[in-house]
Amino acid sequence: MDRNMSCGLSKDSLFVLNILYSKRCVHSSRGFHCDKLKHIMMKKTSTKFKDIMKELINEGYVSKLSKKEDKYFISDMKKAMFALGEHDFNVTKGKERIL
Repeated sequence: MDRNMSCGLSKDSLFVLNILYSKRCVHSSRGFHCDKLKHIMMKKTSTKFKDIMKELINEGYVSKLSKKEDKYFISDMKKAMFALGEHDFNVTKGKERIL
């Protein structure tokens, strides 16, 4: 896997993290189904799903809920937003007021 310098994540891991961020999977009650993620990733990446999720879990970005179908959610929102922002993904920097 090709790792990026500032956060230590591969491009594929950043792609998955961006999916979770865009779907607002930031709490254990808002987890994203494993099968849906696999389906999206099959179209975009060649890396194995388990390897990407293992990397995100080990780095502390994502947590796993074990139910009938595994679900994933962002466990460290600040860290995830920083990593995505550093690699030019569209991330809200906090409360922004329109003038």
